[in-house]
Amino acid sequence: MTSSARQGRDLLVYDGTGTGTAVLAAMRTTSFTIQGAAVDVTDKSSPGQFRELLASAGVVEVSIAAQGLLSGAVQTQTLVTRALERSVDAYTISFDNGDTLAGPFQIVQFEAAGNYNNEQTWRLGLESGGSLAFSAA
Repeated sequence: MTSSARQGRDLLVYDGTGTGTAVLAAMRTTSFTIQGAAVDVTDKSSPGQFRELLASAGVVEVSIAAQGLLSGAVQTQTLVTRALERSVDAYTISFDNGDTLAGPFQIVQFEAAGNYNNEQTWRLGLESGGSLAFSAA
């Protein structure tokens, strides 16, 4: 039996866009959410008083969450600096089939943690900050 399941390790977040960008170091988990706000245009004349939505309207936002191991001092410094400066920088989400979603994101959360006799970990939250480009493979 052939499975169409995809491997989680192939959902990657890159620092930057285009060729030659680096994968965020030592990621263990990655997720993203696309969310669009609905624009309600229902009025008294709406058929059956059912809600009507305006197509292609409202704000679209993309959130990325990633976590992994703290392994590179330079990359950690870069991410902490971006979080403190609240800069909007280019990132790319890459899917296992070669599709990409790229554009500007702001680091809205950076967390580092470490337990005695265990590895140091990081957690990162990114929010879209402009127009994104989806490219199908």
